[in-house]
Amino acid sequence: MEIQHALNCLAVLPLTLFLAACESTPRQPDEPFPMSVELRAQAIENIAESLRNSVEIAAGRFPVAPEDGTWEFDDGGWTGGYFAGMLWLMYAETGEQYWREHAEKYTWLLEGYKSNVDMSDIGILYWPSCDLGYSLTHDERMREVGLAGARSMMKRFLPGGGYMQNWGRLGEEDQMGFVIIDCLINLDHLYWAADETGEPSFSQAATSHAERTRVSHVRPDYSSFQVVEFDPATGEMLRGFTKQGYTDESTWSRGQSWGIYGFTRVYKHTREQKFLEAAMSMADWFIERLPPDFVPYWDFCAPGIPNEPRDTSAASMAASAMLELATLVEDPDRANHYRRTAGKILASLTENYLTRDLPGRNDGVLSGGTYFYEIGRSVDQANIWGDFYYLEAMQRWPE
Repeated sequence: MEIQHALNCLAVLPLTLFLAACESTPRQPDEPFPMSVELRAQAIENIAESLRNSVEIAAGRFPVAPEDGTWEFDDGGWTGGYFAGMLWLMYAETGEQYWREHAEKYTWLLEGYKSNVDMSDIGILYWPSCDLGYSLTHDERMREVGLAGARSMMKRFLPGGGYMQNWGRLGEEDQMGFVIIDCLINLDHLYWAADETGEPSFSQAATSHAERTRVSHVRPDYSSFQVVEFDPATGEMLRGFTKQGYTDESTWSRGQSWGIYGFTRVYKHTREQKFLEAAMSMADWFIERLPPDFVPYWDFCAPGIPNEPRDTSAASMAASAMLELATLVEDPDRANHYRRTAGKILASLTENYLTRDLPGRNDGVLSGGTYFYEIGRSVDQANIWGDFYYLEAMQRWPE
């Protein structure tokens, strides 16, 4: 989803070294980062201020991630839905017409992707924009655009492999076997389409893709590969590796968060216990290895810890996922554990990682995000997806 071109692999170290390097980070389990109504209000106020500034300077473009504190923009890419989604979430939060007007504007700017069969990320563009917008406005045009996009997505489903082609143009043979854990996030849009139309093929494809990801990307200890190569004809796993993590055997923190969030959503749609178990086990692995401030490094096995960059987008996504997970778990103690951990993450992000507390220009809401460490792209900067999940998590926080 984020990077579709091959990079030279880093030298692979023995797996035993990585297992040792990724053991739980020593920290005080009762480290005080209490979430509160006051911190939530502070967060919402800061998000609104930052988002208004982004709207003012965007001029019809979509912010992605800053370099040197200044937003870089594109025409939607894989992240445009997050900007539109933040505007819709602020409209839901406040009811202010300002947010609705701009949310509609940026949602319609994404309409041109609805027939793009060479685009694997229509789902991640449309569920925060068209789907969310439709739920708030009942504008039938958004529903129709969303459904057109879902039908385009379905053309990338490989029945033999049982998954959605993530990379390359439709049918491009040398790209057909690759699936990244990131693309779990696209499945929400297919489930939405199934609910809207009553056509089971949408949900069947989504669940099949999720199952291929569960049995292949998730390791026996519930850490994760970012990328798996499959045999497109059979769905057989050929190898697991990374594009944005430290090495193939390490665990890229945002990939782990994609898994927690994605499997939580799949369980909510399917109620199949195996997806709940995957979400909980991946969350447990993540929580056990958080550093003292509850914000993960860009890779759990990065060699220079504790002097490595963080990834606040992995933190905000995981916090949002854990808050939803807490509503789905039957065991009250375990649900409270996820809720308390999410609160600690959100409190730490609010107390320690807001861009407004930094000198100079700093677009976006959360500092400390890492887009792509190995190529030096937007390291220790904000990014739009991290900001989206921070806002979503704040709205999920029980007041």
